[in-house]
Amino acid sequence: MKRKLRETFLTFYRIGRFTFSVGLLVVIFSLSSLYRVIPVDKFSLGVLGIYSAVSLVNLLLPNNPHLFEFLLDELFLFLLIVKGAFSYTFFSIFLIFPVVFSGLTLRGYEKYASLLLAILLQFLSLLWLRPEENFAPLQFALNSTALILMLLVADKLRLASEKQESYIEFLKEKKREAEIYKKLYRISADLAHEIKNPLASIKGAVELLSEGRNDKKLLKIVKKETERLDKILKDFLNLARPSNREKVKVDLKKVVEEVIESLESSGKEIEFKGENFYITIDPSSLRSVVENLLRNATQWAKSKVKVNLYKEGEWITLSVEDDGPGIPYEDRFRVFEPFFSRRKNGSGLGLALVKKITIDFGGFVFVEDSPLGGARFVLKIPLKEAK
Repeated sequence: MKRKLRETFLTFYRIGRFTFSVGLLVVIFSLSSLYRVIPVDKFSLGVLGIYSAVSLVNLLLPNNPHLFEFLLDELFLFLLIVKGAFSYTFFSIFLIFPVVFSGLTLRGYEKYASLLLAILLQFLSLLWLRPEENFAPLQFALNSTALILMLLVADKLRLASEKQESYIEFLKEKKREAEIYKKLYRISADLAHEIKNPLASIKGAVELLSEGRNDKKLLKIVKKETERLDKILKDFLNLARPSNREKVKVDLKKVVEEVIESLESSGKEIEFKGENFYITIDPSSLRSVVENLLRNATQWAKSKVKVNLYKEGEWITLSVEDDGPGIPYEDRFRVFEPFFSRRKNGSGLGLALVKKITIDFGGFVFVEDSPLGGARFVLKIPLKEAK
């Protein structure tokens, strides 16, 4: 994306350069040959002709910025004042464009090379091309300072533009990711309906057998596993079911506090700091999201979990972090996939439900490293959902 941004800046510059060179050639040729207003020698016209041709060739080349392109522009501009095609003042103004666009498109030392050549050419034009005039150190200093400031501004603009482009690309990626998960949810619904009826029959048969007191230990194990499968099925259906339940105003901070209270028996220290936000949402879905995030954190934490609820720009942010082993980078996208679990007895549906419900109310969730040493899950809800 950053490369595309530099290529866009370069395209604008090349179009502007070609338009400038051809336009200046036409204007000067017309004024000198038709109206005799200003005399322009063949040298200047030749330089402008070559400059226009080079500009056209550069316009047709691939968008790959190169230092020599900007240095050549500065040299052409310098040659145009040798015979007085335009004044030193105009030369100083025109130099701004290759300096600025080199700052927008080039990396590292290259943009400073363009700046140094521009300053050197200004010095030569004042010192050598106007021997009949006194050298103006103040004018040279002011013009050079202006070029330096313009390069710094261009560099800041490039960084700001790259940051904005990265953020836009991040949002696009989240949108594409949401579409993928929606497809997975539809597949999950089909699969769940296929296994629901056989599972109900197995559970009924086990209950009948258990009444006959035959091999209670085995029946207990089978029943326990059946109930476990039943829970997985319910989670699976919740994962696939469209979010069409009734929505009411819910105190998000209160929900977090209630879930934390229910997890006190985990033996882990849970630190919570948060602001009050009321969200219009299905209460059970919201509690499921918070409970899955906090339960996951307490299961992996060594001793401490930190929960923060706050406003960040246009988002309400809920972060849950722990001091556990963390999540390897290659697993950070997979942890939200259905049935992906890093625990031996995990169903792999808890975080998938978090992802699904979050998408349903227009938010997104991701995981990153925590300063505590473990994982940090960040859930963002649009502020417009809050009342």
